[in-house]
This record gives sequence, structure tokens and C-alpha cells, in this order.
Amino acid sequence: MNSVVLIPCRLESTRFPNKPLALILGKPMIQWVYEAAEKSDATEVFVITDSEEIVKMVESFDGQAILTSDEPQNGTERCEEAMEILASDGTEYDVIINVQGDEPLISPMDINRMLDLFEEEDVDVLTFIQPINNEEDYRNTNIVKAVPTSFDEGFCDVCYFSRSPVPFMDEFRPEVAFKHIGIYAFTATAFEEIKNLDASLLEEVERLEQLRWVQNHIVVSAMVTENQMIGVDTPEDLAKVESLLKQKSLS
Repeated sequence: MNSVVLIPCRLESTRFPNKPLALILGKPMIQWVYEAAEKSDATEVFVITDSEEIVKMVESFDGQAILTSDEPQNGTERCEEAMEILASDGTEYDVIINVQGDEPLISPMDINRMLDLFEEEDVDVLTFIQPINNEEDYRNTNIVKAVPTSFDEGFCDVCYFSRSPVPFMDEFRPEVAFKHIGIYAFTATAFEEIKNLDASLLEEVERLEQLRWVQNHIVVSAMVTENQMIGVDTPEDLAKVESLLKQKSLS
């Protein structure tokens, strides 16, 4: 199975400017993401960006990068443009994996689990969710929540994503609270279908691109990851990641 990991990233961020180049234990965040993806069984790994500065940074650690235009409005649209560039020389992939450039704790084993599930099950779009163990995170609007259906053979379908605390609870119950991890994998067929969808109302309201797929009846499946993940949206998140990596290096 021919597969590619695409890592979309950009320098402009209202909450954390120049985020991909921020140092974590002396190494740029984008390098942590790239090197983790490169350790997986994916056939190819590319950083995709509209920033020449990021391209130069990736090339400085011998990584592969694709320079896109500044037109894409989200990570998936940037992946679409990158796939058109890759297809121009006849390259085709069976599975496309979109790993956000602000997930420095991504595990190569989780990427491999995605690839394995595409081999074993009939899924079109796949992502990760993780249990939320405290009410503070459940109510944090910077953390995207996922509402899964019942689990079957280690994976489930997700019926909704939101920045709001969902599902509603009078008292916090961790067994039904999940956060979404910003990693997506698509079959080539599903990726082509998603390319042709218009933005949806819920996507615009929640500012979550995956709701475009949900509103168009594309089933988004999910697996639970036990790997501790912290998406970096703010400098405070970066400090948490650095602290966790220091703990791992000492253990």
C-alpha cells in the first residue's frame, strides 16, 4: 500500500506567531513532527507550507517539503494542493495521512495503526480520539471534543465534533468525554470526494473543517490513542510539551 504523510503548517497564527519554528528542547517543533512521521511505515513524508522559511528549515534537517500557494484556507485544502503537485509527475498514493504541524508528540506507532486499519477494515476517513480525564479540559474551548458512537473492534464512528463541552453533562463523566487529535487519514477515493465539497454552515460556526465531511454524510471513523498528545496552540501548550519530553528523557 503506497502511503504519504503530509504535514501542513504555516507561520501566521494569531495565538502563536511562528509556531512551527518554535524550539522544543533546542529543536524546531516542525522537526519533531517530521522525524516522528518519518519513523512510521509510510512510504513518503512531506511538510507542506506556503512559507519559504519553513521549507528552508525542513531542508536543513534533510527533510522533504512542498511549497504551496497561500490560497488554502485549512490544512486539508493545503493537502489537496500538495497532492496535485505530487500527481503532476504521475505519483499515486492509496492512503493520504494529514498530520498537523502542531502535534509534536505524534507517535509513529499510531500512524502505523492507521495504515494497518485501512488494510483490515472498510474505512474511508480515519482519525484519533483520546479520553478526557478532567473537567477543566472538557470545558476548555481550545480543546476539540469528539462524540463517538459505540466501539467495534477497536474503532468507532464519530457523530459530531465541537469546541463546546459535548456531550452535555450535569456532572462530569470521563467515560463519555473525548478530545479529538488533529490527525486524519483518507483513502484516495475519499480524499477526491472531500476535495469537491463546499464549506458547510457548521464548519463555519465551529471553525472545524471535519464538520464539512460530517454534514455531507461522510463517515469519520476513529481509534483511541493511549499516547499522550498535546496539540500546541499557545506558548503555554509548548511549555507543557517540553516538560513532558523532559520527563520522558529522564525515565
